[in-house]
Amino acid sequence: MKNNNKYTISAFQAAKQCKCPRCRTGKMFDGGMFRIKGQKMKKSCPHCGFKFEMEPGFFYVSMFVSYAFSVAQFVAVCIATYVLSGGSESPWVYLIACTLVTIVLSGVNFRYSRVIQLYWLTPNLNFNERYYEDNLKRNTESTGSLIAS
Repeated sequence: MKNNNKYTISAFQAAKQCKCPRCRTGKMFDGGMFRIKGQKMKKSCPHCGFKFEMEPGFFYVSMFVSYAFSVAQFVAVCIATYVLSGGSESPWVYLIACTLVTIVLSGVNFRYSRVIQLYWLTPNLNFNERYYEDNLKRNTESTGSLIAS
């Protein structure tokens, strides 16, 4: 069966949903984004078996991505706080606002910094249509019809 791209999920949509970069089908994380106990990344893709941490220390790069996210969030929060507070000069207002946003968005930073590293900062990792087609065949056989997304 030839894949004609109308069933293939886009890289951006798969990254947004935290799907495996190789098959764009399996989930990369267990549980929700805002868990109290913290984030849990799966060791490998449940669909294609791709090992997410290719080598020890592979996700150190994602710390830099997370840092860039945090800086962008701090700048946005400080500007918003300045505008909403009427130009407050108290450093405590900015410190509290930045701390609250950092705590609330820590799960987002963790998750999407790793997704960005796997999708766009790992040059030897590409989408493999064969793994996606295997999933499409399985779905077609189980439902008896072709389901278009």
